[in-house]
Amino acid sequence: MTTSPSPPFVRPDKPLQDLLPPDLWKLLARHDITTLAQVDALYPAKLLKIHYLGPVRFRQIEELLFPGRRYEVPVPALIETDDLDGTSLEGLVSRRVLITLRRHGIKTVQQLVAAYPRRLVEITGFGIKALREVEATFFDGQRFEPMKSRKTIRNTIK
Repeated sequence: MTTSPSPPFVRPDKPLQDLLPPDLWKLLARHDITTLAQVDALYPAKLLKIHYLGPVRFRQIEELLFPGRRYEVPVPALIETDDLDGTSLEGLVSRRVLITLRRHGIKTVQQLVAAYPRRLVEITGFGIKALREVEATFFDGQRFEPMKSRKTIRNTIK
């Protein structure tokens, strides 16, 4: 995260209506945010949670109100799977993927690595998005391309 103080030439109590385009100040006004001081107090975490304030609008606010500041989302470090043998999958994959894997008896990293890709693609409810999530987390650089039907997949992996 890279941040620096607010620009000194803008008064903190100045209304946002004078600083932002109409769509942005109206969006913030709907959430009772009307001054630069309020935006500064919410920057960046709480500001990013505002409904309908996506990354593009967030960057516009950043450029107009905080020149020189740029919030960067922290990137999690890559996970070494060798260090995680026997470790629970909890916290390493999304809740939806975790529940689906547990339902089919896959509870540890070691079991997941052993099940990739053959057993994973056979699991009902474990689709391409879940497969890509597992690959991004545990199999950096690998990408299994499933065929159109599960039957075809089973026949090609054997």
